Amino acid sequence: MAASRGLVLARTAKGECWSAPTGRFRERLQRDGISLCAGDWIMLQPNPGPSKASIIDLLPRSASLMRQGTGPGIRQQCLAANLEVVWLVMGLDRNFNPARMERLLALAWGSGAQPVVVLTKRDLNAQWEAFATRIEGIAPGVPVLAISAHSGEGLEELQGFLPEGHTAVMVGSSGAGKSTLLNALMGSDVRRTKEIRVSDGRGRHTTSLRELFLLPRGGCLIDTPGIREVGLGAEGADLDSAFSDIAGLAGDCRFRDCSHSAEPGCAVQVALAEGSLDPDRHGHYLRLRREVAFEAARSDEHLWREREEKWRRISRLQKQFKER
Repeated sequence: MAASRGLVLARTAKGECWSAPTGRFRERLQRDGISLCAGDWIMLQPNPGPSKASIIDLLPRSASLMRQGTGPGIRQQCLAANLEVVWLVMGLDRNFNPARMERLLALAWGSGAQPVVVLTKRDLNAQWEAFATRIEGIAPGVPVLAISAHSGEGLEELQGFLPEGHTAVMVGSSGAGKSTLLNALMGSDVRRTKEIRVSDGRGRHTTSLRELFLLPRGGCLIDTPGIREVGLGAEGADLDSAFSDIAGLAGDCRFRDCSHSAEPGCAVQVALAEGSLDPDRHGHYLRLRREVAFEAARSDEHLWREREEKWRRISRLQKQFKER
């Protein structure tokens, strides 16, 4: 149900209990670079003492939402496990940011679960339909729902994407309205909410724990803290699905390894020249592609050395050119 500081809140047939990995299992998790998270299925061993159970094993995960780790180290972070749906939550106020949504879509498609875009605060934006249409343009094949947690508009349709026995995770920045939405679906205030700052339209973190909730209608919903950085790793992102319009054009490029920037016979460049592809969307795609390639090289020592050698050669050529 949740994990915090080495402890795990587990739900069993007899209720909920806090538990911790055994020493041997903890060593295995550390060796494999795995952290337990909400949505995991674990094996417990009953204890006679104050700690009711110990964790002895982790069952294989199915679709999981992975984010590239920040700071030192390059291991990916599992945000939620064993998912059927990923709700990408964004507010129809100053929280609205299509470029961030493109990153979230790449993250969600990479999980293997079905992305659903949830635009909250519909009651605060009289032009919400135009905003939803804009997101539909960058999210081909993804349902886009505009809802209001306060008035209840759109909630019935949204709950249809989380049937009984399925698990979803909510992902979005602080102030997107995730906690308010969770409270509305639960029918009670299970999460605190805070006002949005007037100065910059941003919210403050009210959720500090990734936690799974059992909805009254039978689905499981994992709430997550607001994401400040959407890091895309080599294995946790799917750009071809997030940018399926560009991926479709790429199939007609002359070269299989076309970078879609300046090569002859590039179908993507033709679409840009004809005006059928938005230049901003193309620019976002190239930037995210470079980021994913960088993380892939950083996680592969051989690729990283090749990258460093390439830039050393470029640096030497630039120095020789200046000396002339």
